[in-house]
Amino acid sequence: MTVITTLISRHCTVHATDSFITRLNAEGHREVLEPQQSKIVTIRQFRGMMSYWGLATFEQYQWSTYEWLRRQATHQCDSAEAFAHYIAVELNSALSRMVFQNPLESGIGIHFSAYERVGDYWIPEMFLISNWQDTSYTLLRASGVGCSRETFHTLNNEPPSEDHRDREFRMLVHNYLQEDGNFIGYNNGDPLIFKPAADTIFEQFKTIARRGHLKDPSSVHTYLNMARRPVEIVSNTQRDFCESRFRCVGGKPHDLAVTPAGTYESTTGDAE
Repeated sequence: MTVITTLISRHCTVHATDSFITRLNAEGHREVLEPQQSKIVTIRQFRGMMSYWGLATFEQYQWSTYEWLRRQATHQCDSAEAFAHYIAVELNSALSRMVFQNPLESGIGIHFSAYERVGDYWIPEMFLISNWQDTSYTLLRASGVGCSRETFHTLNNEPPSEDHRDREFRMLVHNYLQEDGNFIGYNNGDPLIFKPAADTIFEQFKTIARRGHLKDPSSVHTYLNMARRPVEIVSNTQRDFCESRFRCVGGKPHDLAVTPAGTYESTTGDAE
């Protein structure tokens, strides 16, 4: 189970992930197949990127989610939203051609962040592309892989809606991000091990920022470090306290940021 974080601020959007890819052996123990590879793919046409959790590889079908996303990254679409829906449709089609002993093994989620031009502004959006029904990861969507806008929904606790593409909703997101100390965070992966810890850490960061105590609040590296930190903490906790045969999070941490101007930066070598 990969863990991923997306952090959206007025200065940049950041993704961070661990790098473990594991599989269960015949004894029910986890074997590490990959401890280093990035799980973040740049989508330059939309000043964006994608990262994933859940299904990573399926040897029987020579499937690699990372390589599949890299192949899709250059597909041309008229908008970020059209690209997000394209990924959802194509991923659903790919998964339908595979047979899983346990259907939950096909569970996957993708964070796709992008900037959309609204009037004079580049405004960030995070699209969630997933076949999970809920955040407990115990039930798949009957309709397969879906796609939703997440920024306005997250700020206002309203159901996701395609209406949130409209200027009034996008400008509300923009205005929120312009206020000192405000950012939006998303944490997905192991619902018991990662999300509670990551959410708590993000709340600490928000409190520090809103009190005006944040070091270098306009630096992209500040937000790279903030997004990467919960991944590192949970990874290190599993390394230090979890028996190796049960570890599912770890390896090299990865981060990547993109600014509204389309400039990419990384502390982990992920800026291609």
